Amino acid sequence: MKKEAIVIGLGISGCAAARLLADAGYAVSCFERQSYIGGNLCEEKRANGQLIQTYGPHIFHTDREDIYSFLKRFGNFYPYAHRVLADCSGVEVPVPLNFTSLSLLFKPDRAEKLKKKLTARFGKDQRVALSSLLSSGDTDLIELGKFIDANIQTPGINRVSEDDFRACDDSYMFDTFVETGDSDVYYRDKYQATPILGFTALLESMLNHPNISYYINEDAFSRLSLIEETGSFLFDGIPFRGPIVYTPSVDILFNFCYGHLPFRTSKITYEDVKQDYYLKSAVTTRVGKDGFLRISESKYFTLIDTPGMTSICKESAYISTTSGIGEPFEPDINSDSLKMHHLYVQEAKKYSSLYLLGRLACYKNLSIAECISQAMELLPL
Repeated sequence: MKKEAIVIGLGISGCAAARLLADAGYAVSCFERQSYIGGNLCEEKRANGQLIQTYGPHIFHTDREDIYSFLKRFGNFYPYAHRVLADCSGVEVPVPLNFTSLSLLFKPDRAEKLKKKLTARFGKDQRVALSSLLSSGDTDLIELGKFIDANIQTPGINRVSEDDFRACDDSYMFDTFVETGDSDVYYRDKYQATPILGFTALLESMLNHPNISYYINEDAFSRLSLIEETGSFLFDGIPFRGPIVYTPSVDILFNFCYGHLPFRTSKITYEDVKQDYYLKSAVTTRVGKDGFLRISESKYFTLIDTPGMTSICKESAYISTTSGIGEPFEPDINSDSLKMHHLYVQEAKKYSSLYLLGRLACYKNLSIAECISQAMELLPL
């Protein structure tokens, strides 16, 4: 019998899953309720020719050669080292804070004292977390930690709880770290690159396989039904026994029976600017300024060089919403939401052929590479 699979949602997780299953010999039917593929990686072209990421910047980085090799099958990449600046009271400094940042922020004597203490305690070319500074027992390092907490750390972005400084978004992962050296590259992974034609073209190529059929603007559950009594599915009224990959928020799948999972979302606005470049780096973070968390400039992420024209993206402060209202972006992780998600996962386990993949379904802040890794490791290939 022909092997068949269904993929629901065509963000990076769904697209990767579809291609991996197709390469393994499955005939894959894919459904996307939006009018586009790519999820938060989707792109569009502005009137000034700039290619922008509609939902803000997303960067590919990984230490795994197999993941990078998988992506390179579907498009050419160019090396891209991500750099971020933080606006500290009008002074723009690299983040994670490095020794250059300390020299810009503090008087020479204090900067040199901090550099020596950081190196002596943590070693050269290391990344030191804010929590390590605050628990160091050293007055100067604790004061540095407090400075970061007040001027760079963003509530709700870098702090899960009062004592937990985990970033809710991969692109804020290292904001509250200190680099014991002069490196100003945000990620340290071996492979850092951007698709030359953009992520949308890359994912379209990924889905270009004779075993893959995909439908946009279509709800999978107009054709797919759950049979709770037997833990099985009907597809077009016929029992379906192949793997079903589900990537949207899992509370939707079970009709919010345990409540609505909370997600963070942000208002994102784009502006076209008539100048070569607006920012000094790809991203500038801003704590408590004009209501924006950060500004990014798409020109840094692409090879599109239009003299005298650029586009910038402004992201407002995150707010908590639910998957039933608006478009979820990142899971709003707390003890209550994790308990609720666990209940939904237990429901999902009743269906042996169901696979939850991606940041929404799994309620985890996964990078692009982590989404692909998950698909490689969990699917029956």
